[in-house]
Amino acid sequence: MARSSKSVTRTLEDLTLDSGYGGAADSFRSSSASLCCSEAHGGNHWHLTGSMHSRHNSLDTVNTALVEDAEILESTGRCAKLPELEDVPWSLGEVASALSRDEEMTLPLPPQDVLLRLSVLVSRVLVRVAKESQRLSLRYAKCTKYEIQSAIKIVLSWSVSTSCFSAALSALSLYNMSTEEDKFSRGKSVRCGLIFNVGKFFRWMVESRVAVRIHEHAAIYLAACMESLFREVYARVLRSALLERDNGIPKFTVETLEQAVNTDAEMWGSLQVWQHLICGKNASGELLIL
Repeated sequence: MARSSKSVTRTLEDLTLDSGYGGAADSFRSSSASLCCSEAHGGNHWHLTGSMHSRHNSLDTVNTALVEDAEILESTGRCAKLPELEDVPWSLGEVASALSRDEEMTLPLPPQDVLLRLSVLVSRVLVRVAKESQRLSLRYAKCTKYEIQSAIKIVLSWSVSTSCFSAALSALSLYNMSTEEDKFSRGKSVRCGLIFNVGKFFRWMVESRVAVRIHEHAAIYLAACMESLFREVYARVLRSALLERDNGIPKFTVETLEQAVNTDAEMWGSLQVWQHLICGKNASGELLIL
């Protein structure tokens, strides 16, 4: 009987993660785990130790407490890196659809390897935003659109964050204006006017334990901001003078993508793997001029 009671309690605890409105009794217990680095599969990947009832052995990559001692990093001359996401809440097909959706971008889509590299770069911004959202959500153990909005302001530059906010506000407005019938006939992404799947972002936030309670508006904001960021980076690469063109058609390669990002002071720091870098300087150390 006691074992049955424990299993019911465990089930109720897990259900509160999905509801977005559940109790916050275990908020700090769920946020007190730490990250460990492993050299498995030939690269540095992060996994969480002391995980609280992690479902499906999920991503567990956005907890703010890192295991490396600062003195060890200083002695070895290395800087702390962001965790590498093994799974992201979007697919390359969705990225291609999001890029081709803009009316101004009627050019052919970049090849698959460029889309993959672009996905890796933007995923670093996702980790930065998730880590900041996790920190901001600790007080009330709940992540809402306001935590996502504040995290975007911290991570991205003013002009890029403004573009993301505009997309997020538009998506949330469309979602709130949808009728009761739309709830059963159309998904959240369609009701928000987004290509990226809002449900995938909500699940990713839950499994990554951004907070014990995740509001649905937070997932909408995050999905809209990431979709807008993909288009913003792509547009800046198109406008870059470093991009070679063949009869007016841009020739996309991973090298030209990296070069365009390296010269953009608003983007370069946020898209890098090093934790201490922020927007405001390009790869050459030149400051952003407003």
